[in-house]
Amino acid sequence: MKVGVTGASGYVGKKVVRELESNNHEVLKFVRRPVKNENEIYWSPSKQEIDIDKFQELDAIIHLAGESIAPKDLLGFLPFSGGRWSKERKSRIYWSRKWASDLFVSTYKSTDNHPKIFITASGNDIYGDQGDRVVTEDTPFNKGQFLQLVAEECWEEPLYELKKLGVRVVSARAGIMLGKGNVATDIFTLITKLNIASPIGKGTQYFSWVSVNDVARAYNFCLEKDELEGPVNITSPEPLMQKDFARIIAKVMNKPYFFPPVPEALMKLAVGWELGESLGLNSIRAIPEKLLAAGFTFDYPTLETLKEEFV
Repeated sequence: MKVGVTGASGYVGKKVVRELESNNHEVLKFVRRPVKNENEIYWSPSKQEIDIDKFQELDAIIHLAGESIAPKDLLGFLPFSGGRWSKERKSRIYWSRKWASDLFVSTYKSTDNHPKIFITASGNDIYGDQGDRVVTEDTPFNKGQFLQLVAEECWEEPLYELKKLGVRVVSARAGIMLGKGNVATDIFTLITKLNIASPIGKGTQYFSWVSVNDVARAYNFCLEKDELEGPVNITSPEPLMQKDFARIIAKVMNKPYFFPPVPEALMKLAVGWELGESLGLNSIRAIPEKLLAAGFTFDYPTLETLKEEFV
């Protein structure tokens, strides 16, 4: 298939492109600058502009673009670094996604010959804090938090309009992505190396995590499986309580597990109030029900199998 990918130059995007190409798909990358070759497509969500001719050549779109939710590196968590959730940064997170969705919806509606598959990035933040409830794709949302709002209003809800045009739409609800060079992995690794791995708060909140390599494979799987549509959880089949998550990482790194818990207020002070709540305190016990039912197998089904990413 000829697949257009937004966010192709990002951390996840590069891995998705590599996975698509290894499965013999032709990839065209959406770019905001003037195109340099025939494998690029111009678009500008903020200006609501897109190359209609190249858009109509595509069989599918994988949409990953959007202002980064977490800082790009550890220094971004420091005050005045620009990485924390200021009013301006939250606006960029919201509108970078909303403008892109609006552009795609209007472009689809204005063309008869359009891509028949649309896979959009989302996140399991859309469920909100769910406590110890097992979360499947049918679980109702617990609304109110910022990332829940962004996922619902900017990524998923607008793009379901495409279903009315006969498009197979998939919302890829990924969990906490882990892999070398990823800021979440860098944080967990640094904390453990400093011998301060410990529960955050009670430590009973669930982390739904997933290897970024499995994320890339899951995107390709969703592309090729016609029966998959609507929301799809892309998380490992083994969500963990945060205290168990920290203990396992400490074990594979041969480091101590420092038992005294980190107070919730200290976590929020360290990275910012709302960001701290979203990254470390919400409990989402998501399972990839649809992926497993469709026959997807994880290369990294348990945190122990991801050992090389932390050592």
